[in-house]
Formats: sequence, C-alpha cells, structure tokens
Amino acid sequence: MKMFWKITLFSFLVYLLSWIFVYLTGINTHALQSEDTIPAAFLPISIIKRGTVYLDEFYPMLINKYPHPDDRSYDKGLVPFYLRKVEDPGECISQVSAERVCTSEIHYVSAFPLITPILAIPIYLFPVLFKMSVTWELVYFLSHISAAWIMAFAGGLLYVLLVNEFSLGGKKSLLLTGVYLFATINYPMMSQSLWQHGTVQLFFILTLISLYRKNYFWASFSFCMAILARPTAIFISPIIGCMFLYQILSESKSARCRSIVSVFLGAVIPAVFFLFYNQLFYRGISNQGYYDHFMKSWLSKFPEGFIGTWISPSKGILVYSPVFIFSFVSMYFYFKNLEFRTDNRYGFYSAIVLLHTLVLSKWKHWYGGYSYGYRMSSDVLPFLVLLLVPYVRSEYFVKHKRVFMSLVILSVFIQLGGIVFFDSIWHSAYDKGFEDTSWLWSIKDSEFMFNIRRILVKIGIMHKACPKCLPS
Repeated sequence: MKMFWKITLFSFLVYLLSWIFVYLTGINTHALQSEDTIPAAFLPISIIKRGTVYLDEFYPMLINKYPHPDDRSYDKGLVPFYLRKVEDPGECISQVSAERVCTSEIHYVSAFPLITPILAIPIYLFPVLFKMSVTWELVYFLSHISAAWIMAFAGGLLYVLLVNEFSLGGKKSLLLTGVYLFATINYPMMSQSLWQHGTVQLFFILTLISLYRKNYFWASFSFCMAILARPTAIFISPIIGCMFLYQILSESKSARCRSIVSVFLGAVIPAVFFLFYNQLFYRGISNQGYYDHFMKSWLSKFPEGFIGTWISPSKGILVYSPVFIFSFVSMYFYFKNLEFRTDNRYGFYSAIVLLHTLVLSKWKHWYGGYSYGYRMSSDVLPFLVLLLVPYVRSEYFVKHKRVFMSLVILSVFIQLGGIVFFDSIWHSAYDKGFEDTSWLWSIKDSEFMFNIRRILVKIGIMHKACPKCLPS
C-alpha cells in the first residue's frame, strides 16, 4: 500500500504542477481542453449545491463563453452540442371551466455521462460548501485537480494489479506503471481535463483486480460502471464476458452458481442507477447525448480509420506512444510461443485492443476531434500496457532493453509536447473534419512537425508555423 500511495501522490503532483507551470507562465493558457469536458467541470457544483444534474444556473455563463457556433449572439436560441434541453412537464391543474392548465419547465443537462463528474465531487465539496464564487478560474482549477487525481489513482491501482495479480517484480511493475502514466496521452489529456476516458480506465483496472481475486460482484459492478462512464466500453463486453465465463468455469460446480448470482447483482446496481437518473432528469433515453451518435455516426471509411488509429502521423497510437510496438511483440509471443500461450489473459487483452480499435475506427471521429493524439482509443490503454508484460519478462527485454527504454523516453517526450502545445491551434489551422481526412495523413503538416515549427518561430528561425497562422 505504501508504493500505491507514493505512485498516486507523485503522479498527481506531476500532472497538476505540469499544468500550473505552463498556465501561469503563459506557455499554454488553454485551461479547458475541449467543450466536451465543460458539463463535467460544472456538474459537481450543481449536485452539491442543488442536488440536481440540471445546469440551468450556469447556462448563461456557459453560452456566454462557449456558445453554439451557429448562434454566437444567441439570437436563435440554439443549444450548444455539449448540452441537451429537456422539458419537464410539471403539474397540470384543473380549472373551474374543466380545462386543464399544464405548466412546463425547460432544463439543461449534460450531453455526456455523469460518472466522471460524480467521481469529482469530493474535490469540489469544500469549495462549494464554503460558498466560493463560481468563476471560470475556480472551475479550471477544480477540474484539473479532479482529473489529475482520477488518473493518478488509476495508475496506483495498475501498479497493484501488476505486482499482485501478475507477480511482476517491483522494478518492472514501476516501469510499466510509468509507461501508463507518462508515456501515453493519459499525461497530456486524461489527467488534464474531466474526460470520460480516465474514468473508464480506472473502472477497467478495478474490473481486472476484482475478477482475478474472484470477487465477481465488484468485477461486474466495475465493468458496468465503465459502460455508464463511457458507453463505448460496451464494445468489449463480449470479450470481458468470456473472461468472466472462463474464470467461473474453472471453479467447482457448487461455487459457480454463487459466482453467477454475484455477477448479476453487481450489474443490477449500475443499471438501476442509470434508469433512475435517466427517468428523473433526462426524461427518456433519447435525451442522452450518445443516443443520436450511436444511430448515425458510423461514417468512417474502412480500413482507413483502423490503419489511421494506429499509424496516422497526427493521431496514431504507435506514433504518439511508440513504446506500444512492444505490445505487438508480446502478441506475437503469445500466438507463436507455447510458453506464453498457457496464460490466456494475453489472448483476451489482444482481442480487446483489436476489437475496440476496429469498432471505433468506423466512428466518424475516430481521430478524436479536437484533442491531442489517439483520444478515442485511450480507453484500452490499461490492456495495451498489460500486453507489455510478456515482453519485459522475456530474454529479449534483457537483450534489447536500450531500445525499449529509448522508446519509453521518446513516448514521454511526445506527451510533454502535448502539455506544452495542445491549444487547438493546429486543429484550427488544418482540421478539415471527417469527410476529408487527408489532413490526418500529412507528415509535413502533422501536429508534431507543426509544433517543431512553432519552436522555430519562437527562436526566430521561422516567420510563422503555417500559411494560415498569424506571425508570432
């Protein structure tokens, strides 16, 4: 437990202080990474103050700073994409004339799931209870603390998983935990704003810890909470279900029934919670933000999206975290080496990573929209890191340790670039949307090369970083 808390506190401080440094020095003043994270940044305040998920109190504040792009003066009354307008039917009163007069209220709810802001409540609790003025600066600060803490906690739990459930030595477990925390976009993205992805990863890790300890109630509960936190987690449910089944079938017949009941009960609580708040606040599934997207957003070309997910110069997993090349080496070990094939976990992880990236590659925004790197695929980062275990246990790791460590250092360096440079300027200059994806394949105008040019502009070697950019 000591090492768990050391890792958690250390990574939390690195995450938070990295942002504070670039923000206060003016290097990167882009405090809120995306409008996707706005509702999560304000919801803890509404929940604590009003006991509601309605964002009515903050709606004027939100649209004043982040309005609908087609209604910046709010003449048309358009609701920004990150919110949903819900009509509460209110009460109907019978009049003397036998007519019924019904009142209704308009409320504004988040277009994104509620689990991440719920996890942030402890961080927001004291400032809200002490009635601090709700300003953008306060929201920036509290949301950064919350995001950093969620991600740091997930990193600490991954270390516990590696040491206890994989019997990996302390040094190697610490190395892979460091890869997870700082050599992936968990550093510049998930730890810096209240995205859903960090929460999903946290619950995935809790699912694995509970499953391998045969605590099926908490394993089922954790996985269902991951789905509530980000519905795309449901795509890997067939493989997670096979993992549950494989584990349960290894038990005695008398224990199997109890295990199945535990799995069922663990799933019931999140399901009931979802039905409760959906009916109480959202007034139906159609008001949930992902409802429309699931119906009509599978517009990406195949196999471009899948290949791009892995090697796009501006969004590829292997471009932004090249250390995961060794995850594929581990997959090779698993399928070619009988010694590794005796541990079925790596087969499951390989299937999870490939299935998730394959399905998400059909999503029109497989590249993650306005974000740094491979945001849409970040949900499966715990499994990509666990796939490194066979490699670091092999003799090849000893022989080629310098290559591995070089790619770790390079991956960390790339993530530091996200901390310093992710301010949406590159997207503003080159992003053509999902219909024309040529911008995602340019090496010359890739995000990395663009940031190199920004450095050259700063030191006076270049005049401007791109044709559309203003002189520095």
